[in-house]
Amino acid sequence: MTRDIRIEGVTLTGDTVASFVLPHGADPSEQLQARGWNLTGVTHAFTPPGSDGVTIRLAVVAEVDGGDRHTTWAPTATGEILPDGVEPIVVQRIAAYAVIPRGDETLLTRLAPSVRGAAGRWTLPGGGIDRGEDPSVAVRREVWEETGQHLGEIHLLDVVTSHWIGQAPSGEWEDYQVVRLVYAATVPHPGPLVVHDAGGTTAECAWIADSTLAEEERAPLLRGGQWLSWRAAADGRWPRERQ
Repeated sequence: MTRDIRIEGVTLTGDTVASFVLPHGADPSEQLQARGWNLTGVTHAFTPPGSDGVTIRLAVVAEVDGGDRHTTWAPTATGEILPDGVEPIVVQRIAAYAVIPRGDETLLTRLAPSVRGAAGRWTLPGGGIDRGEDPSVAVRREVWEETGQHLGEIHLLDVVTSHWIGQAPSGEWEDYQVVRLVYAATVPHPGPLVVHDAGGTTAECAWIADSTLAEEERAPLLRGGQWLSWRAAADGRWPRERQ
């Protein structure tokens, strides 16, 4: 299940100044800082031809005190105490998610009861990138599987990672890291909402109003300033009259 996630740091002049495979459990922004560079944003994510790994290109500037820094850590969904004598399986996962606005609503999915620590909570549609699959293809596939909607224009917004030890739905203990690519996206022709991936991690999907979401149980991706910045970025790219 684990495969290479390559991080490339690229300057404003287009020079690649850092290139490394992300170690399990590591934070890309901290890895870049250790090499003398500050992360300012994400520019590209792609699967190289003939590869089953994913390359993420990040914009960087030389590290200076008070420089513009961008973190890639996100809150964890869960955290459990590993029982004595249990050796967890190491899993590093790469996934793609979409922020899909429509006026004052956002297309969201509710996590299924099988999702430990976050069951019943609302989150962004998306999921794991298959081996050899490009992230831009994966986010379109995942949104269709979980909501029945076909994406139009997409734009890469951010990359975030979380790391914890916990139990998978199978009951196996995992030392688990997920690296999430977050896209802003449009649905030019909204259709009936359908969860095609029956029996998966999605229980239902809906267009949720901003005012309603504040009162709902939410997964970590929909909490705090990070979520608000993604929503604002999507609105800024596609004014509400274009959604």
